[in-house]
Amino acid sequence: MDAYDEWKDSDEELEAEEEATGFTFKPSYVLLAIDVEESMFDNKLNRSPFLECLDACYEVANSLVMADKTSVKGPFGVVFAENDEVKANFIEFEQSVPDTVKVFQDLKRKSNTDLKTKFQRKGNFDLGDFFLFCKKKLLKINADVYKRTVIFITNEDDPIQNDPKKRFKIISESQKFPGIQMDLHVVTFKKDFDYDNLYSEVLSACNSPPVEKIDNLTTLTDKLTSLVQTRYRKMKNKFYPFKDNTDSYIEIIINKFFKKADIQNNMYVTKDTQKEVKKSKKQVDYTENYKCIYAKSEEPLIFNELEKERLPETNIPIGYSLLYVGEETSKFGWIIKSPVLMEKHHKETEPIFDCFWQFCKEKSKCLVCYQKSRKGGSVNLVELVPRFINNIRMFVVRVLPFGTEILFPNMPKGELKFEPEEELAMSNLVNALTFDYHPNNFRDPIFSKKKAYIKSQLLEEPQEQVNDGLPSDAELDEKIIMEIKELRSLQLDDVTTTTKRTQGAVAKRGGAGSRKKLKKFDEDEDD
Repeated sequence: MDAYDEWKDSDEELEAEEEATGFTFKPSYVLLAIDVEESMFDNKLNRSPFLECLDACYEVANSLVMADKTSVKGPFGVVFAENDEVKANFIEFEQSVPDTVKVFQDLKRKSNTDLKTKFQRKGNFDLGDFFLFCKKKLLKINADVYKRTVIFITNEDDPIQNDPKKRFKIISESQKFPGIQMDLHVVTFKKDFDYDNLYSEVLSACNSPPVEKIDNLTTLTDKLTSLVQTRYRKMKNKFYPFKDNTDSYIEIIINKFFKKADIQNNMYVTKDTQKEVKKSKKQVDYTENYKCIYAKSEEPLIFNELEKERLPETNIPIGYSLLYVGEETSKFGWIIKSPVLMEKHHKETEPIFDCFWQFCKEKSKCLVCYQKSRKGGSVNLVELVPRFINNIRMFVVRVLPFGTEILFPNMPKGELKFEPEEELAMSNLVNALTFDYHPNNFRDPIFSKKKAYIKSQLLEEPQEQVNDGLPSDAELDEKIIMEIKELRSLQLDDVTTTTKRTQGAVAKRGGAGSRKKLKKFDEDEDD
């Protein structure tokens, strides 16, 4: 039985199903090499570069605590720029992520003076030998690796001190990086870093990008996060190009980069106190009957559990069945499910996939297909839009909505006219309420509480308080108080609102009696 026969719905796929497809995830391993010469501990700007490196490592490690469901080992290691291997080794690749987080938590509590006393390098340093040490450390990983990367963080732009032998050795070692499929990145906190002294030649020899300047913690954290490859789903499926012909198909690969946040565990806790409780699993009773009532005057239809499971089954095969070639219909904001990427299977010999892709690309067309993910599963209409991604021909698979799934707002007829100062005041209010998007702004509070509880158990620390990621009402009030005062000073709703409410009330009630009551109400209000 192949993988597509048991492929769950896109929101219910299990991690174990990846093994049946024959595709294994290849992680990226990142070795962070931190220079420990004197300038890395300079805290003239309140925080030293060494502390910034520790904070960035903590943020990355903390984000990886629950990133992998199958392993607790981290995809990155940390070494210090020392020629003594005992002093150089700090965080091993085999070390668990929770233990790594605890190490960085302890270091963050220490003062810069204590860190300088403990870690600052004393004596001579050979960068060529250190590059060789980093390469050996990454090559010791006994796994199928997608990419190996060394990130060297330093403020020292002249580590050779005009020694031609050291210069030759460093460049010779850097030239070997591409041959062993290893990347080298050099990062610095120093604003006046001299690229031309050594590193321009070193990075040119190994086809690496130029030295990157880092000015804050966020930039360094983003740099590390982008290089740590996270797991994504890669599954085999079938594409049927001919109608009602399930014997002819193309082998394809579906890459899914988005997945539903879930926690697969066998422990249940109470909602309020997070106290562990036992939960019994309901057993499926195939003899149980279900009633389907269409009308009270008619006898109900009786189904058992097995018949109920077979009811949704259709004659559409599992995979993607081509319906027609047409114009792209999906529009901005039409997202029913997260899109996936479709590419040709590497063992597929027929050129049909490439022909479809080339035709759609040249004619600005797309393929409209039926999508069926599993046996008895729902059938979706999807469109396949051609894209060229990472030098590979792929289709972006988008689920098309039905008519009832897209609701357009009712736009008022006519145009509202405002004075320039009124438009400016409203624009200022909108700008004050605008914020930059971050994934933490919108998150599931229930899932966040579960994740916080499990992390507290792994790290053996108190459970962190989880909020919704948005500012409080008090913070918003303080942020927009001036804009609200400006709007109120313009008195936009004094005349129009009173007139509309008065006319609406009279029209609704009708008759002179209503007008008399309204007049009496106005007189009382004047008094």
